[in-house]
Amino acid sequence: MFKKLAIGVAGVVVIGGLLFGGKLIPYAKTAVTKVRTAAQDQVPVAYQLDAAKIQLDEIGPEIHGMVHKISKEQVKVKRLAADLKSHEQMLKKSYDEMMALRSHVESGGQVYVDTRGKAHDLPRVKQDLRHRFTLYQTAEKTFEKKGEILNLRKESLAAAHLKLGEAKSQQRELELQIENLTARNRMNEVIATATQIKLDNSQLSRTREMLDDIDARISADEEYYNIAPKYFGQIPVNDDSITPSSDVLNDMDAYFDAKEAGDGDVSDESSEADLVVN
Repeated sequence: MFKKLAIGVAGVVVIGGLLFGGKLIPYAKTAVTKVRTAAQDQVPVAYQLDAAKIQLDEIGPEIHGMVHKISKEQVKVKRLAADLKSHEQMLKKSYDEMMALRSHVESGGQVYVDTRGKAHDLPRVKQDLRHRFTLYQTAEKTFEKKGEILNLRKESLAAAHLKLGEAKSQQRELELQIENLTARNRMNEVIATATQIKLDNSQLSRTREMLDDIDARISADEEYYNIAPKYFGQIPVNDDSITPSSDVLNDMDAYFDAKEAGDGDVSDESSEADLVVN
């Protein structure tokens, strides 16, 4: 299985190389970059801000480590400065002692009596002076080297202090930047929430429109049932649908009275005709 997969990958690489030539690697890098960018765009901003805060919290131990190293270096510099000062005092003492022996030699004295009362002849004094001068030269070179080292350590310590100050300043800037981005993201969330509320208002409007349609249909049905009796002989349901009419008894009397009157006129004409014939 692995062998087949390897062969397949190799085939894709070969085909890609034939199609794109030397541009295959840039194309592949571009594709990977686009995929990575698209994946990052899918990550919620709040999650990215939380990740940034975690990264910022990890800066704290690094700064504490820098402070610890600077503290140790300051102790070493102080010790080196104290040692250099002691060395300088020792050089001064050695110089003063050499100058005392030299003064004795230059004075022409043949015997030098030390602080313990012991006498030394001139050759012995010169020999001791030579030995002291050699030691002084070596000690002075050592003092100079120590001074150079101390200066370098001080410069390094000053640079460390500067770097620490910059790190703290950048840390504060990052904190402020994260706070600013968090506030802006919260504002966007508030705007998104307001937009969602607006959508809810649209839903309420659609519901209200639906109820208005239902009310219109019911009103139309009511109007229909009020008008229908006029055309289909149904009992009216309100006063507006009642058609005014005269009393039916009066109408009947008037009708039959008029008919009887007409019949009477015909009978009178028949009687007069009979009288003429007779």
